[in-house]
Amino acid sequence: MRIGIIGAGITGLAAAYELSKTRHEIEIFEAAPEIGGIAGSFLLDGVALEKYYHHFFKSDRHLMQLLEALGLTAQVEWLESRMGFFSDGRSYAFGTPMSLLNFEPLSLLDKFRFGLSVLRLMRGDSWQALENVTAEAWLRKHAGDNAFEKIWKPLLITKFGEHYREISMAWMWGKIKLRGTSKEAGKEALGYIKGSSQVLLDRLQEILKERGVKLKLRCSVDSIKKDSSGLVLESSQGEHRLDIVISTVPLPRFLELGKTCLPKDYSEKLQDIRYTSVVCSVLILNKKFSPFYWLNIGDASIPFGGLIEHTNLLDKSLYHDKHILYISNYLYNTDPCYRMSDEALLEAYLPHLFKINPGFNEADIQKVYTFRDEYAQPVITCGYSAVKPGFQTPVENLYTASMCNIYPEDRGVNYAVRDGLAVAELIMKR
Repeated sequence: MRIGIIGAGITGLAAAYELSKTRHEIEIFEAAPEIGGIAGSFLLDGVALEKYYHHFFKSDRHLMQLLEALGLTAQVEWLESRMGFFSDGRSYAFGTPMSLLNFEPLSLLDKFRFGLSVLRLMRGDSWQALENVTAEAWLRKHAGDNAFEKIWKPLLITKFGEHYREISMAWMWGKIKLRGTSKEAGKEALGYIKGSSQVLLDRLQEILKERGVKLKLRCSVDSIKKDSSGLVLESSQGEHRLDIVISTVPLPRFLELGKTCLPKDYSEKLQDIRYTSVVCSVLILNKKFSPFYWLNIGDASIPFGGLIEHTNLLDKSLYHDKHILYISNYLYNTDPCYRMSDEALLEAYLPHLFKINPGFNEADIQKVYTFRDEYAQPVITCGYSAVKPGFQTPVENLYTASMCNIYPEDRGVNYAVRDGLAVAELIMKR
């Protein structure tokens, strides 16, 4: 069969990898000039670095199994990380029992309730009972109002903005459960591929080429149509007739591509799934910014939600002794920050960087790179499983697998791999 895959991100590449074990003819259509999607990288003075910060967890078995199959297990390293939380004008260590005891914004009773609520979530194995309860309601009840206001509310707003009150506790459960499984001797250990995620992407591309998979870069798909002969993709490189199509692009884009062949009721139901966008600035610094790998921001006046200092996880010697700081900002595409020039965005951020670190100097910034993605995170509301699409669409031989299929887990490379392999297996079992 002739199989077309729209999108050369991790999901599309994983699907192509699995399907290429068969004798099917496979083509991948990618609008960008390179593979990887939001897992892609750029060159920093000749060294590959992710556009968006990446790490993985001990429980990420789908990714680990793929790395093993690709002969890349030796490239994985597990690194101790330090988490912090900025609240009430200062940064605190966070994420361990001892750091919780030293977290001054909460009273002793608040700390006790917060800790018990996290343990309760860590020991729970069922998300279904939490799906129709908002995160706010559950966390206020079990962690207390003060812990919610100081910790959980800022984190929810950071991710979902004005819709934070609508978020399902099932999503929060997945977030906490996943992170809590990645411990070594009581400390968080995060995985990273030596040489960046580009090592994984390059190996996948190499194998796909060996197996005869055709990769069409700079080939944007404009529409998906169906006629008597099968499915037809209209692209910037012409018309492509296929027996099976897998779309791995974000759901709103897929619905637009397939608007002439997808049933109206199917599209209308899925249009209820909203997305946040992301702006991620990568600052190349001459000096360390903070002692933390991950600093959550609990101050509503600060326009970004997290600072991820990559060189507090990886050694700066890998990057010509420069320090790398990601500024993570989830927002909606209507937010002025999403449309700002890179220069204006940095100017808007600088006063807040000074607030977090008064010793920071603008002269320490050597370079800035900024990346944007319109569809960064589905807004996971109560009852999400009822609206989440399956891989198979109502159109025969047309499949979709994208970030909105990942639930109740939070998005990540591991689940992109899982879903790419799963949609491929579904097709192979036909």
